Amino acid sequence: MPIRSSYELTRLFLALSDVSRLEILNQLYEQTSVVDICRRFDLLVHEVVRHLRRLEDVGLVRQLPNGDYTISEYGKVVTTFVEGISDVQDLLEYWERHSAAELPQHLKRLPADLSEFFISEGDLVVTAAMDIVHEAKSFLWVLNYIIDMTTVKASAVAVLCKRTATTERDSIRCVDDVNTVLLLNEFCALICFPRVTTREGYDMDTSCGFFVPAAHIKYRDLAELFDFFWERSNQTD
Repeated sequence: MPIRSSYELTRLFLALSDVSRLEILNQLYEQTSVVDICRRFDLLVHEVVRHLRRLEDVGLVRQLPNGDYTISEYGKVVTTFVEGISDVQDLLEYWERHSAAELPQHLKRLPADLSEFFISEGDLVVTAAMDIVHEAKSFLWVLNYIIDMTTVKASAVAVLCKRTATTERDSIRCVDDVNTVLLLNEFCALICFPRVTTREGYDMDTSCGFFVPAAHIKYRDLAELFDFFWERSNQTD
């Protein structure tokens, strides 16, 4: 989705473009005085006041009746997005080579939210995928990953894959236009985003990926992603 430009958005980005202001904003999750900020960051009073005014002008912080400052509720919301940008930046090399374009609009934050679960070694990704398949008991959902159905013990299996001669089963649907790899059981999930190869196309890539335990809130998003592709797909004849 293209970024919606506006004067207010530009002012917000400018307010967040200074390292000192970001550090002060983090400090203001607790009520803090100007003097305390000066001491903590070794800044002069007039420098701190200038930074606080910039942050206050765009609604990120507010001044209390006693003169102290604290982050605003709006500021708390904005910082969650800043954290997401920081997480994506940490995986800059990965996202220069991989695409999340196939994600539905309401799940576009996944690339940022999944960063802490990144696995960079292909052997570990393969091992995780095999464990998900073999350890599934209640259910197993698979997107674009070849599995041996004779080894599956899960009571309910749903598979989404490219159209082949072997896809004529009720539990298998076709997603010819999707290259993301996803495996999910009741214990955990693994997702591998496609590698960008040309301007128009993508390649599946399981040399690295993101492993998410079921206890984490992002696991629900991956389950929702599979549901999205499953409902969008056509049942094979």
